[in-house]
Amino acid sequence: MIIGIALVANFAHAEDGYEFWLRYRLEADTARRNEYIQYCGGEVVAPESFKAGAAYLELKRALPAILGKAFQANNAKAGSIYVGGRNAHPAIASLVGAGELAGVGEEGFVLRTGAWEGRPATIIAANSTRGILYGTFALLRTLQLGGSLQGLHVVDAPKMRHRFANHWDNPVRGSIERGYGGKSIFDWNALPKKVDSRLNDWARMLASMRLNAVVVNNVNTAKNGLEGWRLLTPEFLPKLAALAGVLRPYGVKLYISVNFFSPSIVGSLDTADPADARVRAWWKNKAAEIYKVIPDFGGFLVKADSEGEPGPLKYKRTHAEGANMLAEALAPHGGYVYWRAFVYNAKGDRTPQAYNQFKPLDGKFAKNVFLQVKNGPVDFQVREPISTLFGAMPRTDLAVEFQITQEYTGQDRHVCFLGQMWSDVLRFPLKGEKNDARMWNTTDAIAGVMNINDSRNWTGHLLAQANTYAFGRLAWNPETSPDEIASDWVRLTFGRDPVVVKTIVSILRDSWPAYENYTSPFGIGMLCDRGKHIDPAPASRGSVHRADAKGFGTNRTAAKGSGYAGQFSEPWRSRYEKLGTCPEELLLFFHHVPYTHKLKNGTTVIQAFYDRHNEGVATARDFTERWKALNKLIDKERYEHVRKKLSEQAGHAEKWRQSINDYFEKRSGIPDAGGGS
Repeated sequence: MIIGIALVANFAHAEDGYEFWLRYRLEADTARRNEYIQYCGGEVVAPESFKAGAAYLELKRALPAILGKAFQANNAKAGSIYVGGRNAHPAIASLVGAGELAGVGEEGFVLRTGAWEGRPATIIAANSTRGILYGTFALLRTLQLGGSLQGLHVVDAPKMRHRFANHWDNPVRGSIERGYGGKSIFDWNALPKKVDSRLNDWARMLASMRLNAVVVNNVNTAKNGLEGWRLLTPEFLPKLAALAGVLRPYGVKLYISVNFFSPSIVGSLDTADPADARVRAWWKNKAAEIYKVIPDFGGFLVKADSEGEPGPLKYKRTHAEGANMLAEALAPHGGYVYWRAFVYNAKGDRTPQAYNQFKPLDGKFAKNVFLQVKNGPVDFQVREPISTLFGAMPRTDLAVEFQITQEYTGQDRHVCFLGQMWSDVLRFPLKGEKNDARMWNTTDAIAGVMNINDSRNWTGHLLAQANTYAFGRLAWNPETSPDEIASDWVRLTFGRDPVVVKTIVSILRDSWPAYENYTSPFGIGMLCDRGKHIDPAPASRGSVHRADAKGFGTNRTAAKGSGYAGQFSEPWRSRYEKLGTCPEELLLFFHHVPYTHKLKNGTTVIQAFYDRHNEGVATARDFTERWKALNKLIDKERYEHVRKKLSEQAGHAEKWRQSINDYFEKRSGIPDAGGGS
C-alpha cells in the first residue's frame, strides 16, 4: 500500500521550548536537503494499518518541514520510505537480512538506505508497531542532526526491557510532589470527557524517549491528606481509561501508584493483611475491574512501610509477602508490581537499612515483581555511592530509579545536567574495573522521576529538558556517551551553529561538577533545608555531616561505623573501608576525618572544601558570561529565559558558598586561606 504525505508543515514557529527536541525545521544545507529528498521525498510504502498509527503521523509532521517546499508527494524522482516487517514489501526483504530483524526483538528496528528498482530507498523495518515508531524517530533524528543518509545502516534494540517515566503528580490537588516550575498536566476533573491536546504531545514525547511505560501519580498516595488512592475508585477508572487511550498509539503502558491499605481505604475491609483471604480476593477483583476497561494496563507501583506510607510490616509480614499478594492479583492479566526499596528508620544512618531489609528476601519475590531501587542509598544526592542492592540480589528482578526532577540538584533554578552521573551509576563496575559486569547488567528495568509540568516549556528551566532527553537515551542504551547525548540535545533544540553547540554543551558538561562544588563536595551529603531542599541549612543537618570541633564526615565503615562500606563486594568493600584508598569524591561519605587531614595533593580537606565552594561559584558566574556569546545566535525568547535562570543560579550559588563556608569556619575554627573569592 502506498501512502502519500501531503505538505502540511507550518513554517511559523514560536521558540518557547514547547516542542522539546522534536523541532522539525527546514534543512538549511541545500545539498543535504536534496539528498534527503532523494532517499525519502517520495511515498511512504506501508501496510494500510500503518496510516492510522503514530509513526505515520510523525512522518507527516516532520518530512514536509525538514524537506521544505521542494518536497512533493508522489515525486517521481524521489526515493520512497518502506515501512514494516520483512514480509511487508519486497524492498524490505531485499535490503534487510532475516537474521538482522530477528535479532532486534519486539522493540528494536533496522534502519537503512539502499536501492530498490533503480531508485534510492529508505527502510524502517521492525517486528512490531512500537519498533516501527522507534525506528521512525531514529530516522527523523538523523535528519534533524544533518546526518547523511548515504550508506545508512542502523540495527538497534533496547538494552533494558522496561523503561519507565514516574510522575509524582497528585490527583485531585493538581500539584506535583517535588515538582518545580508548574502544576500537573493531568486535569482529572475534565477527564474523561475532555482530553487536553497537550496530553497527546506528552505521549509523543515519551515515545520519542523510547519509554514504554508511565506511572501517572505520586508514590505517596494518602499521607498528609493526599488522594492518589482515589485512582482505584470506580469514579476514576474511566479517567484512567482515557489516559491509556492517549498513550496506547505511542506504545506506552499505563501504571498507577497504589496504597497498600486500599482494601480498607477504597474498600470496606477492616484489614489489609496480605495473608487474609478477603484482602487477596479484594485485590484480585480490583485488578479484574481495571483490566476490563484497560486491557493493556501495566500494573502497580507501591511505596510501602516508608515515610508514612503503610505496608505489610504492620501485620508482621515481609515486603515479599506484600508484593507477592499484589503480583498474584495482576499475574493472570500480564501485569507487574514495582515495589520500592526506599525504606528506612529515621533513627540511625539510613544507608545500610534497605540492604538489611531486602537482601534476606532475595529469591522470595514473585516473577512479576520488580524491586525498584534508587540509584544511591540516601536520596538522589548530587554525589553518593551506588546502592549496595545492585549485584546483591541475583534471584530478584531489580529496577533502578533515577530522579530527573532535580529535587536535590537545583530544581528548576539551576542547570545541572545529570547525564554523566547517571552514566557513572549505570556503568559502575560491580566487581571492579577489570571485570566486565556493569550495574545495568543486573537490571532489566529503569525508572525516572519526571520533571514535566504545565509550564509552556514543560520543565520550568529550559535547560532541564536536557535531563529529560538524557534519561531516555540512557534508558535505551546505558553505554551511550553523555557528551554525545548533550551535543545531540543542543543541536536538536537550538540548531547546529558551532558556537551555540560548543557553548551550551560546555555549560551542561560543567554544571554537575559546579553544583556539587558549591553545595556538597566530597560526598558530605545533604546540607540543604529540610523542607524544600533548595537552600543551604548546614546547622540543621548535623546528623548528616557530623561536624564537631575536630573533624567532619560520616563513618560508614564496617569496622567502626554504620557498616555501609561492608555491604559492597570486593574490591569496593576494602577500597571504601580504608581511608587511604577511599576515592576522595566520597571521602566524607564514608569517613569522619580531621579538618587537617591531607588529601593526595597535600591540601587539607577543610581548605579543599572551601576551595571547592569557591570554584563552584566561579564556574556558575562564568556560565552567565559564556551565555552572552549566544546573543543574536539564538532566538530572543529562549536567550532571555536562560540568561535570567543562569543569573539567578550565580546568585544562589554565592548564597550556598557563603553559608557553608561560614558554618564550617565556625565549627572548625580554621579560616579559608583563599579568602573566599
